[in-house]
Amino acid sequence: MPEPRTDVGEPQRETLVQIDQVYLQRDRPLHWDVYRPASAGKAARPAVLVLHGGGWRRGDRGMVAPAATVLAQLGFVALAVEYRLLGEAPWPAPLDDVTAALRSAVDQADSLGIDSSQLFVMGYSAGGHLALLAASQHGAPAVAGVAAFFAPIRLGPQDAGMLDVALSAIAAASPMTFADRMPPTILFAGDGDRMVPASHAIDLHSAMRAAGRVADLRLYSDLIHEFVRLPGMMRITLEDAVAFFRRTSLDRDDFSLASAQLAAWWEQMLPKRPES
Repeated sequence: MPEPRTDVGEPQRETLVQIDQVYLQRDRPLHWDVYRPASAGKAARPAVLVLHGGGWRRGDRGMVAPAATVLAQLGFVALAVEYRLLGEAPWPAPLDDVTAALRSAVDQADSLGIDSSQLFVMGYSAGGHLALLAASQHGAPAVAGVAAFFAPIRLGPQDAGMLDVALSAIAAASPMTFADRMPPTILFAGDGDRMVPASHAIDLHSAMRAAGRVADLRLYSDLIHEFVRLPGMMRITLEDAVAFFRRTSLDRDDFSLASAQLAAWWEQMLPKRPES
């Protein structure tokens, strides 16, 4: 198997953080916090937009500071993104802001020190929902991969009140609708989650695979919503997400070659079936 890239996935002891950077001016400025490896140097790095949860009505980008810090330690530039919450602005304002943040990351790639062709998006709960939607919208910047944690995916009439949208608009707010055009996606869920049942992730994984898309599923026994707060789970899951990004995008060619070599080895090892 090929060796891992030395610029992604290698632990860094320190990170550099820039707080309250304006990425877009609407009726008010929208900010992101930038986390980068201290040893980033001049080479362009892959980047991850990290989106907080809170049911689309609560929360702030400070909630994902631990995740952004770990991602920077693993070699990425992590952007903890602010988006307008429902109550300040109606749906689809949160989605519009995340899509705008993706465009800003592409436009500011040089100043951010990132490679815009290696742009990923990650989110927790409502943030995972937004990550999946933003990555699958026509006209949005291309996303190399998504990691979604305990995300609402299969929205129905019961969710129209939460988003304050008409029933006719709920399908357009449901990531399940866009399973056939998702980029490579890794889904994390706990089978003890009563807030967002694991069936959401299971069903999207099945739909993506049926549509020929690349998708992985991590299903954890007995874990509940926000299980990344439990001891060790933040780093374990983020290292897994980074390994997925490496396999499906950053080191895809090397991995594909190694996979073909492994398949050829098994062809030689397995006994030949007799011809009928």
